Formats: sequence, structure tokens, C-alpha cells
Amino acid sequence: MNSVNPRGSASQVTGELAYGDAVAARYESDEAWADATVERLHGWGFNTAGSWSTTELLAPRMVSAPNLSLGMDNWQTGAAPDYFDPAWEAAVQARALEVAGPLREEPNLLGWFLDNENKWGPDWRGTDSFLAQYLALPEGSPGRLAAEAAQREPDPETAFLVAAAERYFSVTTAAVRAVDPNHLILGNRDVAILSRPELVEVSARYVDVLSFNSYVFFDVVVEGAQRLSGGLSADDALAAHYAIAHKPVLVSEFGFRAADSGLPNSWPPIYPTLPTQADRASAFEAYVREHQAAPWIVGVHWFAWVDEPVDGRFDGEDNNWGLVSQSDEPWQLLTERAATVLPQVYGTLEEPR
Repeated sequence: MNSVNPRGSASQVTGELAYGDAVAARYESDEAWADATVERLHGWGFNTAGSWSTTELLAPRMVSAPNLSLGMDNWQTGAAPDYFDPAWEAAVQARALEVAGPLREEPNLLGWFLDNENKWGPDWRGTDSFLAQYLALPEGSPGRLAAEAAQREPDPETAFLVAAAERYFSVTTAAVRAVDPNHLILGNRDVAILSRPELVEVSARYVDVLSFNSYVFFDVVVEGAQRLSGGLSADDALAAHYAIAHKPVLVSEFGFRAADSGLPNSWPPIYPTLPTQADRASAFEAYVREHQAAPWIVGVHWFAWVDEPVDGRFDGEDNNWGLVSQSDEPWQLLTERAATVLPQVYGTLEEPR
């Protein structure tokens, strides 16, 4: 379960935390909220608190998988530091020491996500290639020099993507393992349909598990994204990604929204909005069963614990992604279905082909 925290998202209009207000009214403390929330999650069949969860509250109570955000990029714009710059490497090492180091002995920690949806090329934030992004850096900067060197290769775009990915994954994974050799490195939470084969191949050499955010989109969105990016198909439970990586694959983010929730579900307009909560529960079940039947899939993480604000969060998202509403009430048809389906997935596991 992603984003398990006692505050929720602030309204982009008012700044209010409606979920946080509901939590304050219902529970004596954040610790009491954590106790109750972990009990609910376990009762509904969820066993891990994923990205953007409040690790300090939850790790003593349930298995956790936090996000380190080592790329230090701007998720909304895609802007990122120069991965070839020694200053970025030093910042990565400092952040790993600060965040991962204190939890190296934590028995309830599954592992670390390195990042989330880095901009490796054309996507919703801009159509420029990764090479073009680096050629726009100041003259003489480490990344600009690396990009200029790649232009001498037969296929500059691919050569530079591989070089940059090698640099990114070698630095980030070394920094984490230096301060925490005890836990898994769970990959990068890249968007599945934007992930190019070269990126998957490089990352597989460094991480223990490959993680992809993999939603159900409108067909036209999938076609456009793959045409723009050269990304892999997410069909057949990410079979194309596993065929390259030959390592365990985790769906680090997926979800469905429904029209009867009272939320606008208007942004972004790239996902289908299902008619009812019953449809939402059925879509959840179908997705989980399809992915867990694939022997390379080791888990699926739902986005998210709580619905987004009715007038939108920081980026305008206003969706019924939650397992619970802004008033902390569960979407009963979904939670009942989860409690039935999730305990059954262990019986579907087979040896990887």
C-alpha cells in the first residue's frame, strides 16, 4: 500500500488537509492511528507499507519499503541534477547515510526504492530526449561533456542513455549498500510503458528487484507513450520487462478510480474512470490475479491509502485512488474484495520460467 500516512494530501486550493483533520478527530495520536491502520491493512490482506508512507511510525508495526529519492529530481518538471557531477554523487552518499543508515538493522524493512518516475527521455513532462537534456547543460559541465562524447557514437541517443543509466545506478546502489548491506534494493519505480529496453537492461545489473509503476491507461495513451519513448509493452504482466531483466519484478504502483465516489477524477485524463465501486473492486481483483499468476511478479503495490482532495492535490490530481475516503471510511466493496483475494495469491506462485 502506497502513501500510508496520517496527513494525506493538501488541497491545492485551500492548503487544508482534510484527511489529517479526520485523523485528528478520530484518533488520540499518530501512534493510535498507526496501530489502527496497520490492523486494518493486515485485515484486508496488505502486508507492506510502500513509497511515501510514514516509515518512522509504520516500520515498528509492519513491513515497510520506503523511497530514498536519490535522483533528487523535480517530479513535476522532470528537471534533475547532473548525474555525472561529483557533487551529485556526494549528495547521494550523504542522503543514503542519513535516511538508510539508521535503518540498516530494522527487521521490518523489506528494502529501498531508489527513486520514482525519473525522466529518462520523452514523457508527459517534455518531448526532449535524455541526450538533448544534457546537451543543454552549461558548457564544460560533466554531463555536457559526457553527452558530447556520446555524439561520436554510431547511435548517440542509445549510447548516452546507457552511459547515464550506468552512472545513475552504479552511484545510487553503491551508496545504499555502503550504509545498509542488509536490505534489498527494489529498483526505481519507473513508468512501465516508458521504460526502454536499454534502461531495463542496465538497471537489472545493479538492483535486486525491478519495480515499475504500471496503470491501466486508455489505449491511445499507451500507443502515444510508446511511440514517443520507445518504451516496452506492459501487457502480459510485464513479461517484456522480465524477458530482459531476468530478475524479480514488482509492480510498485497501480490503481483504479470510480465515478460514484463523489470525486471529479478529472486529472490526469489518461486513465479510464470505472462506473461504480463494484467495478473498481472487480478491476482490482482481475489485475492482482493476472499479475500474481506471472511467476516473475513478486508483489503489487496499490496507490493509494487515501483519496485525493476533491479540489486537487499539488499537481491537480483529484482522484478516487484511495482504499479509504478523506473521512477515513473504507471503500467497503474494495476492501472486502482485497481481504478475499490477497490472501489467495501465495497459492498461485510458481517457479520462474
